[in-house]
Amino acid sequence: MAPTFPRYRGKWRHRSLVDPKEFVRRYQPDFRAPPRCVIVWNRRLAERMVERFGGRNAASLAATNVLRRRGATVGLVFPRGVGAPTTITLLEELFAAGGREFVGVGLAGAVSPELAPGDIVVCDGAVRDEGTSHHYAPAHVPAHPSPTLRRWLEQALDDAGLPFRAGPSWTTDAPYRETLPELRHYRARGVLTVEMEASAMFLFGRARRARVASVLVISDRLTERGWDPRFHEASDRLDAVAAAVLAASLRPTSGRTSRVGSRRVGSRESDRRRSPRPGDRSRSTS
Repeated sequence: MAPTFPRYRGKWRHRSLVDPKEFVRRYQPDFRAPPRCVIVWNRRLAERMVERFGGRNAASLAATNVLRRRGATVGLVFPRGVGAPTTITLLEELFAAGGREFVGVGLAGAVSPELAPGDIVVCDGAVRDEGTSHHYAPAHVPAHPSPTLRRWLEQALDDAGLPFRAGPSWTTDAPYRETLPELRHYRARGVLTVEMEASAMFLFGRARRARVASVLVISDRLTERGWDPRFHEASDRLDAVAAAVLAASLRPTSGRTSRVGSRRVGSRESDRRRSPRPGDRSRSTS
């Protein structure tokens, strides 16, 4: 038999024996997730945003805080760890508890030489080089965010005056196995970033009919000479992006979408101006 992944061919056609709704019912019976949840993979970032916006801890599924303002509600969630398996386990539980929109705010390595630490990328697709998404859809299915939620996300950044690019990411389970041939391969195909969750998040959204989007801040670079870590240069911009997403989510009109992208830089739809660099900070946080 020819090898396949997952090992059982066509498994995505079959119902799971383990139901996340049953898990939530048994172990978090009083928890109701907000309709929109913002996922961050940096504990100190989560703490700073809770301090800034207020909120109460609502569940032990993860560090899940509920933020409220003028009748609007959003969840701020810090997973147990990084990577696709941990993140999708959490999203399944949040979905079972009532979450329907998920926005990832994390860090990424730069694949494109045009990106600098602190630059912002809205992910418009992802290479499925991780294992989790293949349990949700066949290998030929592309990984894309929700168009509606992506437009909303771009508007939130635009309203906050944060320049960004839109482009695809390479999602991998193995950050210590990123090789030079892969870098050249994906760079030649227009991939901008590398991270650990986006493709699985998008295919989870497709399978569950949830809206999912992702925005990334460059924290390090892959180059012909090797790895260039610059995490300290991403901190201020990561805070600004998280704050923009949360503030937009807490506006009473946060569910509406509108024209976006007047501040988009370097994307196919706009000019090639570079976004300004930020101050300071911590890719394992996406």
